[in-house]
Amino acid sequence: MSDTPGKITDEGLARIRARIGKGFEGRRPWRTEVTRDAIYHLALCIGDLNPMYLDEDYAAKSRWGTLVAPPIIVQTMDTLRAVGHSGLPEGLPGVHSIWTGSYYEWVRPPMLGDRIRAESYLKEVREKESSFGGGRAVYQTYEAKYYDQDNQYVGVRNDTWIRIERQKTAEKKKYGDITLAHWEKADIDRFMEEYRNEKRTRERYWDDVKVGDPLHQLIKGPLTPTAEIAFESYFGIYLVGNKVAANLYEKHPALMIPNEQGIPEPPQRVHWDNAFTQRLLGLPGAYDLGPERCSWLIQGVTNWMGDNAYLTKIEARYHKFNYMGDVTWVRGKVTDKFERDGRAFVRCAVECVNHRDEVSATADAEAELPRR
Repeated sequence: MSDTPGKITDEGLARIRARIGKGFEGRRPWRTEVTRDAIYHLALCIGDLNPMYLDEDYAAKSRWGTLVAPPIIVQTMDTLRAVGHSGLPEGLPGVHSIWTGSYYEWVRPPMLGDRIRAESYLKEVREKESSFGGGRAVYQTYEAKYYDQDNQYVGVRNDTWIRIERQKTAEKKKYGDITLAHWEKADIDRFMEEYRNEKRTRERYWDDVKVGDPLHQLIKGPLTPTAEIAFESYFGIYLVGNKVAANLYEKHPALMIPNEQGIPEPPQRVHWDNAFTQRLLGLPGAYDLGPERCSWLIQGVTNWMGDNAYLTKIEARYHKFNYMGDVTWVRGKVTDKFERDGRAFVRCAVECVNHRDEVSATADAEAELPRR
C-alpha cells in the first residue's frame, strides 16, 4: 500500500510504531513556570473563577498558603504538542486526529512559582475499525511525566487520539442529521441565571461525605468560536501566522489545509469555523477540544471538594462532539469513600450532558479531602 497523504497506510503505521517510547527532541514547551499570569489566563479561558486561582489573600488562608493553578495547566508544560510542530508527528501525514480520552494524576496541586519540566513520549499504538471514519482508525496514546524545580515528581498525563481519514469521514457524514442549536433571548437569560447561581464549596470534610452525594451542577456554554479561540490560544500549538506558519508548512505540508482563499492553514479551524468543518469532515459544524471538557469535568469536582482538598486523578472519555451553540451541564456524584496510607479519599463519577440530553463526556475522578 502506498504512503499517500491523508491515508492510513501500512508504511505510516510502521513509522508510528517505531516511535513508541521515544520523545520529541528539539521541541520547546509552551510554558515552563506557574506564574500569576499563567494561572489567571487559564482560569479565564476555561471559565473557572475559583478564588484559589485568582485571590492571593484568599488562597494564603488555605493549607497550600499560596495560589494554586487549575490542575490541567500541566498540559501546557510538555512537548507532546509544541508550537511550530505537528501535534502527532509520527507518520500518517494529513490524517485527521480527534481526542478520545485523557488521564491525569497529581501528587499535589500545581502552585504559584513551580517550574515544571516533563518527559514526553509515544506510549501505545492500536489499530481498529472506525464507525465514524468509515474504515481504518489508529489510536495513539502519549504520556508526559512532570517534575518540579526540585526534581520532585508532580504527576502524569496520558492523552489518546483517534486518527481517521478526512475524505471517508466527510463522505459518511455519520452525524450529518444533527442541527446546530439556535437560542432565543429567554434561553440566554435562563443560562445567565444559572451562571449567577454557580455553587462552590469553601470547606468540606471527608467525615461528612456520603456515597451517593451529588456534586454541584455546573453550566458551560453556549459554545462559541470566541470561547474556542480563547482556549486554543492558552494552550498554544497551531495558532500561528507569518514566518512561524511558513516554517510549519515547510515542515509538515500535509498538515496544512487551503482555506477559501487558497492559503494553507492548520486544521484547528475545525474548532471554530462551521463551514470549514462541514466541508472537511462532514460534521454539522465546528466542535470543541476534548481537554476543554476535561477542564469542565475537573471543575465539577473542584467546585465541590473545598479549598483544602486536592484532585489526585481523573480519567476522562470523550464520547460525542460538542458543537458550536451547544450547552453543557456538568453533573456528578460520589461513588466511593476510602482511606489509603492514612489519608482520606473520595471517588466521583462525573459527566457532561448537552441540551439534547446526550452524554458527551464521562470521567472517574479521585480527590483527597481533609478530616475534621
